[in-house]
Amino acid sequence: MSENGRAGEVVHVNGEGTYTLSGYAGSAVTHLEITVHDYAALVRMVRTNYVGRLVDVLHVSAGT
Repeated sequence: MSENGRAGEVVHVNGEGTYTLSGYAGSAVTHLEITVHDYAALVRMVRTNYVGRLVDVLHVSAGT
């Protein structure tokens, strides 16, 4: 994650599963957990015809 030049640690997504993106100093977000259900479809979408931001296709919900 990044904002105004500050960035958290890079997380490489290389398959289905749950990934945790760390926040950074000064951010209201301490971490963000994402789950990839169909990695092949995600790769196809990003590499072939998607020109928007990935945030536009994420489903965001509150954790427990």
